[in-house]
Amino acid sequence: MKKRLTLIPALALACLLALPVSAHDGWSQTHSPIIAAGEVSYVELLLGNHSNHHASYRIEGRWSTDTTKVYVISPNGSKADITATLFYTGEEQEVAEPGKNNYFVASFSSSQPGAYIVSAEGDSIFKQGETASRTLRSAKSFVAVSDIPMLQRVAGLKGFSQPVSTDRAELIPQFNPAAVTPGQEVSVQLLLKGQPLKDTEISVIRRSTSDAAVYKTDEQGRITFTTGPADYYLLRAKPKTDEKAAGQYDTTNYEATMTFTVQNGKFTLPAAADEQTPFVYLNGKQIEVPGLSITDGKTMVPAEFVKTNLNPAFTGSGQVELQKAAAEAGAATEWLAPVGSFPAAIAISKK
Repeated sequence: MKKRLTLIPALALACLLALPVSAHDGWSQTHSPIIAAGEVSYVELLLGNHSNHHASYRIEGRWSTDTTKVYVISPNGSKADITATLFYTGEEQEVAEPGKNNYFVASFSSSQPGAYIVSAEGDSIFKQGETASRTLRSAKSFVAVSDIPMLQRVAGLKGFSQPVSTDRAELIPQFNPAAVTPGQEVSVQLLLKGQPLKDTEISVIRRSTSDAAVYKTDEQGRITFTTGPADYYLLRAKPKTDEKAAGQYDTTNYEATMTFTVQNGKFTLPAAADEQTPFVYLNGKQIEVPGLSITDGKTMVPAEFVKTNLNPAFTGSGQVELQKAAAEAGAATEWLAPVGSFPAAIAISKK
């Protein structure tokens, strides 16, 4: 089910502006959805979003550094804390209302191609009179790191759909948010502590116009919609529970947001006509794999390669399927499509 939102009257807006900071939403967005391996990705932490029934990009206030952590989740599932990289874009000492319309920026860099999830997380308690509420915030954004930073190269990445914050509500894209183009039908799942959350509203908001639509999750916690024109898009959900802790808080609010960028995706380079052996990257380093072959769509490698590079206890022999052997060793694999004269590539990420 979907419904449209429109701008609210000035009187109602004034009432919303009188609400405490706890009524605001926080979200993160990456400066670019695709970056070259080894370059720096910048992630903006924004707070506001409280006009148009909390379905706009209005910036009002800033994240609290006392209650915020920013993480980047690598293709192999490892979660690194990048909070120390935060810097503030405003000039606190030179303006009348510091922090009102500016924001913090975090950053990270990786040489390993693959899907990266940025998760900004907050945990705050807000008091109003004799009652208090706890807010657990999840604000996700996404970056594809590639040897060739093109949508065509990263379109096949699958790693963006892994849950990363199972102690709170979070939005899980069931598509590649770094390589989406206009007119695609996509799905997003809402989880609460790792479980699908049904019958819950999710707003989808376009940045440049603040046009918004509201969808309600199905039995699997999913919504499905068609992507709009090239732009930034914000999704938000705010489920509430009666979870409490005596003497600390009386209710718990969960805030889940995610952003992605729709790209035009019109420029492509034709892949080479002849089949070439794929590049192989192991934790960002290109390596030679003698004996690698593609058979019936599966990447086959000598068992000795797996034993030497991925799993010393591996007992297989002959040619083995790389993706299966890597998964058994706790490593992740991603496929990068061929571009121009460059062959496809297999990115292996192990902890």
